[in-house]
Amino acid sequence: MSPRRLLYFSHRWLGIAMCGFLAMWCVSGVVMMYVGFPELTRDEYYAGLEPLVADRVNVAPEGPLALTDSDAHIEQLLLTSSAERPVYLLKVEGASWRGMYADTGAAIARLPAEAAVAAAVGFFRAQDSGKAVTGKHLEQLHMDQWSVSDGLHPYRPLHRVSVDDGMGTELYVSSLTGQVVRDTRRSERTWNWLGSNLHWIYPVQLREHRGVWEQVIVVLSLAGLVSVITGAIIGLMRLRLRPRYRDGSCSPYQGMTRYHHVLGLLASVVLLTFLLSGLMSVGPWGVFESNSSFSEQKQRYRQQDGVSRSAPAYSDAQEVRQLIRQGARFPVKEIAWHWIGGKPHVSLHGSRQEVQYVPAPGETESLEQKVHRHIGELIPGSSIRDWQQLDSYDLYYYSHHNRHRPLPALRVEFADPESTWFHIDLSTGEILDRLTDRRRLERWIYKGLHTLDFTLLINRRPAWDLVMIFLCSGIFVFSVTSVVIAVQYLRRRTRSSGRSARLQDRMARVAE
Repeated sequence: MSPRRLLYFSHRWLGIAMCGFLAMWCVSGVVMMYVGFPELTRDEYYAGLEPLVADRVNVAPEGPLALTDSDAHIEQLLLTSSAERPVYLLKVEGASWRGMYADTGAAIARLPAEAAVAAAVGFFRAQDSGKAVTGKHLEQLHMDQWSVSDGLHPYRPLHRVSVDDGMGTELYVSSLTGQVVRDTRRSERTWNWLGSNLHWIYPVQLREHRGVWEQVIVVLSLAGLVSVITGAIIGLMRLRLRPRYRDGSCSPYQGMTRYHHVLGLLASVVLLTFLLSGLMSVGPWGVFESNSSFSEQKQRYRQQDGVSRSAPAYSDAQEVRQLIRQGARFPVKEIAWHWIGGKPHVSLHGSRQEVQYVPAPGETESLEQKVHRHIGELIPGSSIRDWQQLDSYDLYYYSHHNRHRPLPALRVEFADPESTWFHIDLSTGEILDRLTDRRRLERWIYKGLHTLDFTLLINRRPAWDLVMIFLCSGIFVFSVTSVVIAVQYLRRRTRSSGRSARLQDRMARVAE
């Protein structure tokens, strides 16, 4: 087969295979702009928590710490609530969450169904100002269509509980912690069948096998890229601006094929960027992976050894009760323990905006001084190139579609081989994220090209909405021309095959 014939052959059959996917991705992408995949936002999470009641806390934080090995690295230690009972939650590296009731010291190993219903109903009532509702336990599950997210793995298995609020609300409660970790509503689930589930090729039967799902996305994206590239080459080859074809057109085609030719050339750049960035969304072939361990870097910064783990700040139950009563200017809904350089402190939380740092007893060093003194331990032996306090969002640290990004934050830039950046929450001292040179590249060729989440647009909505809808509409119209041409071609092939079969049948009869 000659290169020219291979070019046309590849574009024709890949185009037939991919035209429906392109149209689907455009429509579902617009839906996703306004209805995202179900998640429990930070605002929803805090709204569903009741303020902690000091008199109910009878167990010190050493209780949950005693449940783990002494050399296990702590990721989070919290005091929060479930069904109006105080609960300690502990997450160590490489393990699931563990829960312990702070009133009795009983571990939460397998939360029973009735306790899950109580937790879900209490959470909903707190969110909706005490609205009287009842709950119904639907099932205990490992994963379903609305709980496929990797972030829920440390909470599984989950209880699914329905609430009779008239909106089809269903809450997912962790059987390990008693916490509500996801909420969905009927309208949200319906729209997601037209949005995220289509756009991400997200049926649970496929998504639960992450490796297989990633390969499906890679194959579809590559097929789409080849289809668009071959089409752009053919379109440029057949384009004639001067002199034009005999009918005065720059295209030799007629009817729908002419529209396909012209629109394809106009949309080819946008199609290439959307398909390439879609391919990059799964980080194929390890293109964005780092050579260093983020987890190890965070542990060096925290320096959690046996001493720091056995004696957290405010380690006595009476001290915890005092924190709840007088520690903050707002009703305390959650207490988080932190370590920096082996020294403990706590932060009190009442909402996403209400956060208060509390130093350990006798501590004279401010949180900012502590962070600055120990930040170099993230990457020992590497110098710090720059650091700056962020009081507003920028191109690399920003909030979009309900993503929680606290301010102020500290950005620290290292002069290591990966030119690593860290963002640190200046209200708690916790490491928020890490951006290596590859991750900053990902920000542009995946997020930037796919969602156009540039500050100039997302801070001036509806400008972002209008640009995205315009681009998706143009690609959708082009995709419709592809679908029409594909159907017409397949019909001709079917008729031709039918005529050929009938002719062969007649010839066979004559021969008899």
